[in-house]
Amino acid sequence: MKAKLQPYFRKYVILTCSSLLLRVYGGVYRLFLLRRFGAEPFGLLGMIFPFYRLLSLLATLGLPTAFARLVAIENAKKNAAWIGEAKSKVFTLVAATAVIVSGLLFLGATPLGTFLYHDLRTGPLLKYYACALNLHCLCLVYRGYFHGLDHIAPLTFADLIETLGETVYILLFLYDGACPPVNGEVAGRVLAKGYLLGEATCLGALFLYDRFRVRPQLAGAVTRPASGRKLLPLLLSSFPLMAQQLVLSLARIADSILLPRLLAKGGLSANQIAHLLGVYWEMATPLLFFPLILFSPVSTLILPATARAVAQNKLPAYLRKLRWLLGGAFLYALGVCFLLLKFGPLLARLLYGTTAATRYLPFLLPALPFLLLNSLLTPVAEGLGKQLFLLRATLVLLCVKTGVTAAFVPLPAFGLAGAAWGLTTSQVLLFCLLWKEIFLTVIPNPKWFLLFKTSLFHLPKT
Repeated sequence: MKAKLQPYFRKYVILTCSSLLLRVYGGVYRLFLLRRFGAEPFGLLGMIFPFYRLLSLLATLGLPTAFARLVAIENAKKNAAWIGEAKSKVFTLVAATAVIVSGLLFLGATPLGTFLYHDLRTGPLLKYYACALNLHCLCLVYRGYFHGLDHIAPLTFADLIETLGETVYILLFLYDGACPPVNGEVAGRVLAKGYLLGEATCLGALFLYDRFRVRPQLAGAVTRPASGRKLLPLLLSSFPLMAQQLVLSLARIADSILLPRLLAKGGLSANQIAHLLGVYWEMATPLLFFPLILFSPVSTLILPATARAVAQNKLPAYLRKLRWLLGGAFLYALGVCFLLLKFGPLLARLLYGTTAATRYLPFLLPALPFLLLNSLLTPVAEGLGKQLFLLRATLVLLCVKTGVTAAFVPLPAFGLAGAAWGLTTSQVLLFCLLWKEIFLTVIPNPKWFLLFKTSLFHLPKT
């Protein structure tokens, strides 16, 4: 048992350490840039980035996640021939789509920036992001490829190398002796160029890892001829994933529009709305999501493990082990909730210098156990190939969340606490849907219900 768990523990340690390192470094680096450049360039990039993410979803067609699942299945079957053939097809398709999308964005950057953001300064920034779009999409495909092969090292080190490439460029610019004082527009261009260089560095590192580490392993593996899988079934399986991610991306954009309008209906001024949203988004919500970092590496490992269990016909045993993981995650989340309730004011004062964020914690913390469980169950559903179910579940929970938010946020007694209740309600509903689909549908008559044996619910015979 120890020998079986050792590789997973090593991967978990690598993912956890790299994630913590990036979080700490990213926070310090962002504070440094805010002091040097001010908040204006980050505001400009903050307007552009959600739209850029939306375009990257459209350009990749949802293929990275679907490709990761199928690579994991074929890798379990030792079918290296299909993996190599499919990789070349997926890369070609994504590269062609990304070139078209980025070309249209580059040509229409100036009028698009004026139309969407009413700011001419966003036009040049969109051009830099158009160039970065091609690199970013190919990086996503590489990540899905390595994810399916269960190569964790490139997934972690690529993020570090990307951040390093961006940092080196910006620091060289800042400490250039001939560098004049910069305004918000110039600083935004510097940050955009740094992001472009970071994506190029990341793609180069992933390519070199594939060229000198993965390809020789696949070439030396004993393989069968390609099993005949075509690109069309892969595309059909990726479209629901793309639609799901697209819906989530649009929902994030809609939240930034809907919440200010709902608060305005409650009689708040523009300054009050901006202050409350800043407290809710930048102070309270990070306190909720930061504890999830301990289990985020586990969710990365779950998708290929689930696909291998399906390919090897070991799904019932795999799901039994998964229940123990879910039980531990649930107890961990409950412990964190109690700690945040008790020490939340002290933590908020240390981090932000104010306890304003703690007013939302009683409404947000009930969502924490379900957020954590959903982060573990979602890659299980992806590994089982339940893309259409995930799309339908996402649409349902967004409708519920929007309905609860729209009903309570305009009420003065609730305000943004209504948005917190919408988040909690939607996560509870998503957990119920995921549990039913995974444990009550895949295995029709389970011997366990939640964390209890079903025999405990049977009445004794008389």
